[in-house]
Amino acid sequence: MQFDVQRPLRARLEAWFFHNFFLFLLLWVSAAEAGVAWWVARQWFDLEGRSFVLSAIVVAGFNFWLVRRRRNTQRNLVDRLPQFYHAAAFTCLFCAGFLFFNHLLWRGSSYVHAFLTAEARGMAPAKRPLRAGPLDERRTGWIGLCGIVGLFTYGYTIGQRRLRVQFVQVALHRWPKSAPPFRLVQLSDIHVGANMTPAELSRFVATANSLRPDLVCITGDIADNARSDLDAYFPILGQLRARYGVVAILGNHDHYAGAERVVRALRQHTGFVVLRDATLTIDLPHGRLHVIGLDDRGLDWARGVPQVPQLEVLWHQLPQDEPQLVLSHRPDLFPQAARLGIDLMLSGHTHGGQIALPWFNGQHLSLAQLITRFDRGLFRQGRSALYVNCGLGVTGQRIRLWTPREISVIELCPVANHA
Repeated sequence: MQFDVQRPLRARLEAWFFHNFFLFLLLWVSAAEAGVAWWVARQWFDLEGRSFVLSAIVVAGFNFWLVRRRRNTQRNLVDRLPQFYHAAAFTCLFCAGFLFFNHLLWRGSSYVHAFLTAEARGMAPAKRPLRAGPLDERRTGWIGLCGIVGLFTYGYTIGQRRLRVQFVQVALHRWPKSAPPFRLVQLSDIHVGANMTPAELSRFVATANSLRPDLVCITGDIADNARSDLDAYFPILGQLRARYGVVAILGNHDHYAGAERVVRALRQHTGFVVLRDATLTIDLPHGRLHVIGLDDRGLDWARGVPQVPQLEVLWHQLPQDEPQLVLSHRPDLFPQAARLGIDLMLSGHTHGGQIALPWFNGQHLSLAQLITRFDRGLFRQGRSALYVNCGLGVTGQRIRLWTPREISVIELCPVANHA
């Protein structure tokens, strides 16, 4: 990877980090697996620190071999091993993080306790503070490990099967006052391939059709990768039905799978309108709705771009007194869309983090917040609105925790009718 010396140091370091992120992740996971195994074994055996280092090297070597083997072989025994092994390794990443902070907490509490008691001033014999009660570092460590393993087991089994139909009403200032509500159904990040079966996709399509949409919008990442069997999945996807049809854009994974290949398969197996930096005007009984579909642009898998000139060019081609809808796979363009006064933007990409923790006021803390502040749900800026769908599929790990698969139902209405 070559660096542009004219770019700020922070930007160059950020680009280097995300370019090598999966290498770092592999090393982190290897260290986490070794660390958790070492901590568990240490509860019964007297182990030295160098045994952890040796085990981490062995685990990292196995993981590198596993990744290389999977890349070079289509079907083998190793292809069947990873589903459980990868789930265990990913769980270890969070378990190791908990054990690390648990150790820091207990060590810090010991120092504070020692400082505040007489033994810190040499007035009493040294003791092991905060270790004699019903809880100590070992017990809290086991409680945390069991809790994380239990949560992740739920996420890999029940959690990732859950489907949420999310209803949202969005009032548009340019929506005709006399027009009835208009029902948009949004699907995003379907990721057809190894992490979704044809039966699952059929169920999702049937659910979307049962919502009787006026328009279906698919906001990218329809295919997962170059090995996705599009001829098996796209005829099922082509069964989507809406009064004014289905509009789709491409996401970064569609480009990984081959953008032209994905578009060709969509045109062969479906009647979708695929927008790649193009517009579509839908004639309604009470006016028109203009749709801008943007092709995916990003610096890498995580980082989007804050603005693209194509959006402004396409926006200038539309009437400014009629409602406008933008489909952009990544939500990073929302500030630009809001500056232009676009009514509504639909995005995906984040999967809502796939793993999240409930927070205050109905909010969630998720991994998606590490790459964008538009992680999930509805956002507003001025007269513009953004809805970020949590995705219908999964990528990386087949897990969802407090982030079920989502079909969004967005009802458009005039401002006067908005409660």
